Amino acid sequence: MPPPWNIWPYHRTGSAVTFPRDEGWHRLLPGRIANPALSDMEWVYLNAHVNEVGGQGRSFIVFAAYFTQGLRFLVVRAFDPQDAYLGAWTGTAWGLLRASPERLDLTFKHGGGTDEWSTRTDAGGQAIPFSSRLVAKDDAGAFSVALETTNTKRPYEAGGRGYLPFGQRGAFYYYSLTRLQVSGTLELTRLDGGGRETVNVEGVGWYDHQWGPFYVTPIRNKNLEEYEWMSIQLDTGDEILLTTVWEPHGETPSLPAYGGAGLVRADQTFDKLIGSHRWKRTRFWRSGKQHATYSAGWTFDAPEWDTHLVIKPRYHDQLTPLIDAPPPNLLGTVSRLLEGWATLLGDFWEGSCRVEGTFGGNPVKGLAFAELVKRYEDPVFRVQVVRNEPGLCVLEWRVENPDEQVPLKFRFYLEREDSSPILDESDLDVPVYVLDDPSLPKNETLVVRVVATSQDGAISGTAATTLVLR
Repeated sequence: MPPPWNIWPYHRTGSAVTFPRDEGWHRLLPGRIANPALSDMEWVYLNAHVNEVGGQGRSFIVFAAYFTQGLRFLVVRAFDPQDAYLGAWTGTAWGLLRASPERLDLTFKHGGGTDEWSTRTDAGGQAIPFSSRLVAKDDAGAFSVALETTNTKRPYEAGGRGYLPFGQRGAFYYYSLTRLQVSGTLELTRLDGGGRETVNVEGVGWYDHQWGPFYVTPIRNKNLEEYEWMSIQLDTGDEILLTTVWEPHGETPSLPAYGGAGLVRADQTFDKLIGSHRWKRTRFWRSGKQHATYSAGWTFDAPEWDTHLVIKPRYHDQLTPLIDAPPPNLLGTVSRLLEGWATLLGDFWEGSCRVEGTFGGNPVKGLAFAELVKRYEDPVFRVQVVRNEPGLCVLEWRVENPDEQVPLKFRFYLEREDSSPILDESDLDVPVYVLDDPSLPKNETLVVRVVATSQDGAISGTAATTLVLR
């Protein structure tokens, strides 16, 4: 029999993590200050899907994350009873993070006050394993959250080991609490400007703790790996964790260091699958404000689990700002100066999704939460003539920035210089076109234009050249 997970100390045989030690912080400076060195990352993370208790029947999502580099994300988004998006409160902040090496017990001092996130204790003062209380507010005083979490399933050590390689060089320790009961209050400035309100909420949450010698950032950097992550909570009581990691040139090899799927069954047994091809991107969304493109629709297929899921965002624009509404002081002035660049380079998509499909061969629904640091590029390519002889002309084009998760289709146009059409052929899947029709005009300048698009048309690029057929 495995040891009971809700009694500390807890260590599952074969796992690289142990508790309560690994609930605590791992690299600290004197005074229990979290080490901000970029050589190692560490963060704790919560996403929660909660419903209003009484009141208007609204639902909310809450996202909170604290990083060893002194960065805090805090987001609340609201939906009406028909699941229409109402609005958001965001509270990104920079500050001083202090933490315990013994268990989850941190404070974060920032321009608007001090947040606290710690393990809950019972009436006798004993720690309740894997259960916590989070109290946090934004710098500008627009909102705050006070939530209690109670864990209902044993921790899931990522990959079944809790230690995984990341990309070409990195590695991390990682565990998740995949089914939390969440309750508490949200103090919110009303979206209609009518003062403040207190909303009682309850629902489900997901907690992550990750640390080790690796580096990721939401700031765009073409020399670093990019990733997408998703937590799925099904109404069957099962959870799935999905990750995909991209090399700088767009490759996502089917190797453990580049993601896969982890399954936590309702009976608390684990399973895992490797291969980015199982989690496919079907739609994309382009931010008009940031001029970046994110995935915005997915499927997940696992024949081994008799599973097919379709995942859709509840709202298209769920960007999280890297710099947010600041307090009215010197820090606020600096923040306002940097806001434009931060939006362009650092905002990333973090939000709620709905899930439908089959799991274990049976119909299923659920909720998901996605973190999308990957930005997709329009295809860059050029068309060139590789053969031009009497009666035969061959053209080719080669995409310079291919992405395995963005299969492209091509449309070929041949036109006269006055733009009058000669040929228009769509849905080409091979980047080659042959002109051998003897009726095509000879000895005049023609224009060749190729348009490459993703399957939904959201990502596209165009290249053109001229030629004279012989």
